Amino acid sequence: MKKILIITTGGTIGSSVSGGVISVQKNRERFEGFLRECLGGSFSFEVRALMDILSENLDKQHWETLANYLLSADLQNYCGVIITHGSDTLSYTSAMMGFCLCALGVPVVLTAADRVPDDPASNAADNIRGAAAVIGAVEHGVYTVYRNPSDKYCSVYLATRIVEADRVSGCFSSFDGAPFAQVIDGGLVLTEGHSLTETDSYPQIIPTGGGLSLKNDVLMIRPYPGMDASCITFGTNTKAVLVISYHSSSACTDGRGSILSLLNECNKRDTGLFLASFPETDTLYETSFSLLRSGAIPLKHISDEAAYTKLLLAVNLPVGDIRSFMEKPVFHEYI
Repeated sequence: MKKILIITTGGTIGSSVSGGVISVQKNRERFEGFLRECLGGSFSFEVRALMDILSENLDKQHWETLANYLLSADLQNYCGVIITHGSDTLSYTSAMMGFCLCALGVPVVLTAADRVPDDPASNAADNIRGAAAVIGAVEHGVYTVYRNPSDKYCSVYLATRIVEADRVSGCFSSFDGAPFAQVIDGGLVLTEGHSLTETDSYPQIIPTGGGLSLKNDVLMIRPYPGMDASCITFGTNTKAVLVISYHSSSACTDGRGSILSLLNECNKRDTGLFLASFPETDTLYETSFSLLRSGAIPLKHISDEAAYTKLLLAVNLPVGDIRSFMEKPVFHEYI
């Protein structure tokens, strides 16, 4: 029987509570005991601890470590990979791993927990079992599994479509409005419109033998009323700017908060300014039109997380024309 490779990174699912404070535990035997309770005799597994962090402390270097480890690993004896992660930045790491690992050859499933595993109300055990069920049902692709507090079953998301959890309910959702599937009674029940064949073929964007290095930066900005765009500064390694537009794909083009002034600065620096996310439509507000006319580049029907991580890859990999790379799907990031 092939094993599941379980990569731990910390997060709530790898933490314990002491004196009212949640912190990452270093007790490997305790966590492996929890995994044995979850998986029973249905799956054999091997655990590798790559890092011990709370996911709000995640940085680009952690993505490099995770992606490069799996890209260089010999996975012939494994039927799949589970990555345990913190929930705060789960959607960002999901998107990044979706792009980097979609051609890995075995399924990769990310998961997290709302409470530490020792808490009887935690969804940690359900999420681990759900992740294993996905590995038992698919042959390829990158997914994220999570049982929302209000749900009976685990939802399965395409890794490039999951969006950040709601701050009040703690519920994750999919950018396209519905998850890829649910795990019900140990099996995968696909959402209408999805099929397993849709994850059969995708490109490897990391050069063979080259590894992932994220030295260049992307500046991501979310406009708000009263924002003074003239206060925004560029880092030495900033190679692109991503503006998360309002829901109607608009942004301020008047006064101190004008994104047009930021765009002008980008044009001077030959730094692309990308706008996410635009709909497929023949009509735009005049604010959006003026931004596009001045050189802003629209990204259509893509989540904030997928837009940011894909653009970060674009400015660090030998992809050729960045705009062309951003417009071509890699792993189901566009709906």
